[in-house]
Amino acid sequence: MFKKSEHINIPVNTDLFMIENIFSGKSSKIIRVLLSRSSEAWRTRELASEANVSLGLVSIVTNKLIDMGFLVRDKSMRLKLRKEEELLKRWAAVYDLNKWSHRAYYAQGTLYELGTKLAETAKRNNLKYAFTGPFATDLLTHYIRSAEIHMYVTDEEAVRKIVNDLNLEIAEIGGNIIFLIAEDDLIFYGSRKITDNRVGYISIVSDIQLILDLYNYTDRAREAAERLLTKELAKKTEYTDLVKLAREYFERKGLIFEELPITTSDRRPDLVLFDPKTKSYMVVECKNSTAKIDAVDQLKSSVAFFGDNAKGVLIAPSITDAARKELKKANLEFKSLGVLEHGIHKRTS
Repeated sequence: MFKKSEHINIPVNTDLFMIENIFSGKSSKIIRVLLSRSSEAWRTRELASEANVSLGLVSIVTNKLIDMGFLVRDKSMRLKLRKEEELLKRWAAVYDLNKWSHRAYYAQGTLYELGTKLAETAKRNNLKYAFTGPFATDLLTHYIRSAEIHMYVTDEEAVRKIVNDLNLEIAEIGGNIIFLIAEDDLIFYGSRKITDNRVGYISIVSDIQLILDLYNYTDRAREAAERLLTKELAKKTEYTDLVKLAREYFERKGLIFEELPITTSDRRPDLVLFDPKTKSYMVVECKNSTAKIDAVDQLKSSVAFFGDNAKGVLIAPSITDAARKELKKANLEFKSLGVLEHGIHKRTS
């Protein structure tokens, strides 16, 4: 079971009580959106819509964050996050996973075999789910090995369907499958599909949620969360640089960048550009590492949203053979990071 570590030592001061208020209830939804989309600048109404909370609550929370130095306003008076690492650590320090109901079960087999079965059963029953905790961390980073699986689901009915399908045994003590019932749908905000040769194609919570879940679990899990946080911030910096590079590359070719409106969906394309010559859209997805089939799926989904009059380009340092075949079948294009850098360098030299 998730259990708080006893080594946490948080100084008691007025700022802490303020932080706890911000990180509880509906206020935490605002923090989650800001951290999940930290590169964006927000108007109050946009932030309220995305977090599905009132304008009044957004005003209260953002004003507190401004006072604490976590938010600033740009020239257009939009809200922009700063010191995101410190903000996330403060949230993690007071985050209590035990607020979610949990159900423990036991099944025979390796965790990877069980993870595969759980994901397949959830998909077969059309259930929303996401793995978290040490098991998800192992699949993502190999930082830590797990003794059990932690899996978010939406309600008791989802648990019942999975338990019945797999004939899971109730665990009076311990258990190697722990279901966490997420009453707040934003737990799944930013969750992603990954492909792992040990478990196949599965859903995992966002890095932000994973850090929250790990931080007060065990000392070793805390270390994994710290490493994951460092990696996440570095990845965001690399991602931002890559998106900027892609935008410059296509704008030099005469395409026009389209500013996308804030929507209630956290899964948006990285770039959308308009080609005035062909009167068509170019949808771009960027990846910092080798592009796999899940990246192709994201691009196909984004292109489909814009209809038939849209093309799609996947940009990454490299791509797997399987992903390249899927791109070709979908009539989409791949450009390597090297091609972009060469194209820009060639025009500036």
